[in-house]
Amino acid sequence: MINTLSGRCMFVWRLAPVIKAEMDVATFVRKAKAAHLSGVWIKIADGDGPYENARPANLPLFKQVRDGLRAEGIAVWGWQVPYGGSVEHAKQEAIACADLADQLELDGVLMDAEGGKGYFTGGVAAAEAYASTLQDRMAATHRGLAMCGNDIPGNFENYPFAAFVKHASFNAPQVYYGGSPSVVNRLSRAVEANKPVKLPFIPVGAGWVGPDGGCASASACAEKAREFLRLVKEHQFTGHSFWHWMGVPAALWEVLFEIKP
Repeated sequence: MINTLSGRCMFVWRLAPVIKAEMDVATFVRKAKAAHLSGVWIKIADGDGPYENARPANLPLFKQVRDGLRAEGIAVWGWQVPYGGSVEHAKQEAIACADLADQLELDGVLMDAEGGKGYFTGGVAAAEAYASTLQDRMAATHRGLAMCGNDIPGNFENYPFAAFVKHASFNAPQVYYGGSPSVVNRLSRAVEANKPVKLPFIPVGAGWVGPDGGCASASACAEKAREFLRLVKEHQFTGHSFWHWMGVPAALWEVLFEIKP
């Protein structure tokens, strides 16, 4: 079991369309290897229920992908978006995620617990209930646990970031630099904002073209990724990731094929 985060990773949001676009699981795995991935992070839960990738109809595909990646030494982690609410509901979300991690025999889980409208509510008490419950379950099964939230937590009012991250073993902030003045500007701000967190810093780069932190064009996406990867090496971060497989333009895939972590 690869219960640590290191090297280069990639998010997968919707698994079936990704496999269809790559033609088959074997081609998907070859591409992951060619891009020097050491981990693939697949969405398994949304709130207190399984996401489409982990529903019964898609379980055979998920397990085929997992086994194919594992055969190449590539870790498979799941991720969940929790919404909190009451303390009891937050615990139920954690249990649902942990149960899926067991069922899918995953290496670890990421808490995609974000601040802002439409995301986590319930404050510190709900965050503590969710993260502590998930930490207990992951520790009992020797699986990894990471925080993957907003890179500058102070930008979000009443965001209980500290209550989540204190239960994690890795901090993987979403450093979506696409609309920022520069990659170094955004990454530097993220590093500063996360200084109080004494965990391995695994930044998630912007691997898509579009709004909300994405890049303006495929060429800009590739150019910014080159700078991001240079800075990752300069800072000697133990790992990094990109959001997300289906959004990555061909120009960025070429960068990932070319540059080893």
